[in-house]
Amino acid sequence: MKLVYDFSVTSLRRRHAPVLALDFAAQTYRASGSPVALSSVVSFARGSTAMRVAASGQLETVAVDVPRFDHAFGTGVPLGVLIESSATNVLDYSNDFAQSYWTPYASKPTFTSEHIAPDGTASARSWNCSLTTGGAGGARGGILVVNGSYTGTATASVWLKASAPLTMRFGHSDSTSMMINVTSEWQRFTYTAPLPNGQSRIFMLYEDVNTDIDVSIWGAQTEIGGQATSVIQTSGSPASRAADVVGLTGISGVYDVTLTYDDNSTEALVAQTITEGWWPSLSRPRLKSLLAV
Repeated sequence: MKLVYDFSVTSLRRRHAPVLALDFAAQTYRASGSPVALSSVVSFARGSTAMRVAASGQLETVAVDVPRFDHAFGTGVPLGVLIESSATNVLDYSNDFAQSYWTPYASKPTFTSEHIAPDGTASARSWNCSLTTGGAGGARGGILVVNGSYTGTATASVWLKASAPLTMRFGHSDSTSMMINVTSEWQRFTYTAPLPNGQSRIFMLYEDVNTDIDVSIWGAQTEIGGQATSVIQTSGSPASRAADVVGLTGISGVYDVTLTYDDNSTEALVAQTITEGWWPSLSRPRLKSLLAV
């Protein structure tokens, strides 16, 4: 009698770990499934200091060549790593609004100093709206900057809060501006429009409530371009922030890359040829994670 045994062997395909799994929000990094230091897989440089929101929810300055792990202002919720191009704040004074550089609209407020700013320092200024009567109908008070040397699209931004809610007008000029609602919490307002305009203004902010409401202001900024970038402080002349220069290191080959941004949107980059120093073109400046498989 002949016994026949039929062995059927099925091989299971092993799933390999991603070659890179970089979680910038949680600040955990893995290469081929093993934990690694960020510096071993990502190179980083920036030729200037720069600002971010720390885990405390306050703005803070980060040193040269240090990555900025950004957070939501106020809450400190992690948003990932902040990667920006170079930018310049063309305003001479971002916080000292008492300087003659800041001209009246229409009655310049009388500023008080040493108020706590979004970065936790006593660098914010404040004024009381009941004192800003004058100019157009005797009812408008504010500040502006006139500089006709800039052309193209510009973005103005500023941090504001008030002792009670009020409506203000903010932008570049009368014809290029918008109404904003200021609350009792610090908020950053931004406005983008083409320059120049008939008045050659590049920053304008005013209120006409003329009531007993205190307005606090900090971090005025005008950038040539279509978006507001992180705060660039100035004191006497325009100032620039260097670009964040980032690249993958120690990896080469063709991989599918998935990016997740601070708003939880994702972007799939198929069959990317990665060499030393490669970095994707980002759709948003804050990157939560990068996965390469």
